[in-house]
Amino acid sequence: MKNFGVWISIFSVLSWIYTFDLGIGNGLKIKLSEALATGDKGLAKKYISTSYALISGISLLFLLIGVSGTFLFDFSSGLNISFLSNDYLQKIIVLCLVFTLINFVLGLYKQIFCALQKSFMNDFVNVIFQAVVILLLISSPKGSGTLFSISTIFGSATLIISVGFTFYIFKKYKSIRPDFKSIDLGKVKDIGGLGMMFFIIQVSMIIILTTDNLIITKLFGPEHVTIYNMPLKIFQGVIVFWAVISTPITPLFTDAYIKKDYLWINSAILKLNKIFILVIIVVFFIVLFGDEILYLWLRKDFDYPKYMFLFFGVFVILRVYGDLYMSFLNAIGKIKIQLYLYLFGALINIPLSIYFGKNLDLGSSGVILATCVSLFLLAIIMPIQAYIELKKMKTGF
Repeated sequence: MKNFGVWISIFSVLSWIYTFDLGIGNGLKIKLSEALATGDKGLAKKYISTSYALISGISLLFLLIGVSGTFLFDFSSGLNISFLSNDYLQKIIVLCLVFTLINFVLGLYKQIFCALQKSFMNDFVNVIFQAVVILLLISSPKGSGTLFSISTIFGSATLIISVGFTFYIFKKYKSIRPDFKSIDLGKVKDIGGLGMMFFIIQVSMIIILTTDNLIITKLFGPEHVTIYNMPLKIFQGVIVFWAVISTPITPLFTDAYIKKDYLWINSAILKLNKIFILVIIVVFFIVLFGDEILYLWLRKDFDYPKYMFLFFGVFVILRVYGDLYMSFLNAIGKIKIQLYLYLFGALINIPLSIYFGKNLDLGSSGVILATCVSLFLLAIIMPIQAYIELKKMKTGF
């Protein structure tokens, strides 16, 4: 139970970091979508080439700093994982850091798929990734299920997938294939301006959405992480469902915004709201019967903390509703207010998690409650900003 809790804590951070791209990927997605919408393949190639050069340089710098810093921190005592040596944990962190930074560079293909309006390919990639992980786990020697070997398997699977699909995308779309001659330092500001804001947002999201397991490990022990993640797995199904629907729409919003197609954007947002009503119904059902669903799945009773299912339900509703409008605002580059709100949420998340969990004696339920509070303003203000932008489009001001 303890080792599994440690792995969940590490994997939850890795899962988000593997989607993390220093903000450059989001900047590239928006600028590339604009270039492709106007049919300017030369400009598109410059944006892609410059993005690869920029993220490669930053990743190399992060590697030097990260590896050096890792050996200065005592992870064993710092994360309350006394049954694993600090040397062993440091090796795992360095390994994960190397794989992560390689993925920063090679993972840009996902944003290119989005800009090409082929986001469904990223869903296909996720299926292939799961298959490769299972294949590597099955083929690994018996007794090799250590944290280090599992980290190697997940990192290797990501590397194999990223190399394969990067090769595929540029073999198929040769007109936008990056090269050294197309690197244009003048485009760094275009990509990096938006990219820096997205980078701050991504860091804030990691603090809000991935520190829960680390906080629970520190406050209550890794065995509580396992209990916490059982209800989370059910609710994550709703979030994944929403991501499958909303992710492909972002580049379409960019395309429609450039073409000033107000009616299409308004219609798309109305349809997303109708789907959101379905999400609320599903979440309500899970909150009421989540305990029974988990028993049918696991065939074992667990003592879940009070209010856990309720707080997870609120978390999903807040996150999905905010994301509904952020997908539009991100697509048109209106992210400054979102940046401030995420920063605020990141600043209050850890103190509130400790206060609710420890001081109010809510346990791990208090940690997810703190996440809800951190996301609350985003779910309120993002819809207001989106409708203001839509009104500007409609009236021409």
